[in-house]
Amino acid sequence: MTNTLPIIGRLAIIQMGGTTIGYATGITTDITVDKVQEYQLGSDKPAILASGNKHFKIGADMMYIDNTYASAVLVGTAADFIIAPAGTTSGNPKITVKNVILDAFQFKADQKGIVSAKITGEGNDWQASTW
Repeated sequence: MTNTLPIIGRLAIIQMGGTTIGYATGITTDITVDKVQEYQLGSDKPAILASGNKHFKIGADMMYIDNTYASAVLVGTAADFIIAPAGTTSGNPKITVKNVILDAFQFKADQKGIVSAKITGEGNDWQASTW
């Protein structure tokens, strides 16, 4: 393990297509894999067990972003997302989710005066730098 101190999440930044898109209050990225499993008649053990299709999802909660990202959901714009948990994209660690299509945008303004937005999407590749 190269890092001796934990990463402080409040420093995280997220970029969409090379542009920092706001102050992130929460960033998630998930990798899931479909399981291919087939059985032969008379057997209770799978004859085929393999890794199937992969899914690379991303979500971000941000303190105010403009309608650019709602528009990106509507038109299906693809962009790379770079997640930098330590607050800088010039070093490590860094996660890149490639060619993300945004599939949801949620806007929230509450009585306390907090304006925030949430976006989610899915890309076609996931790359991580050295942790």
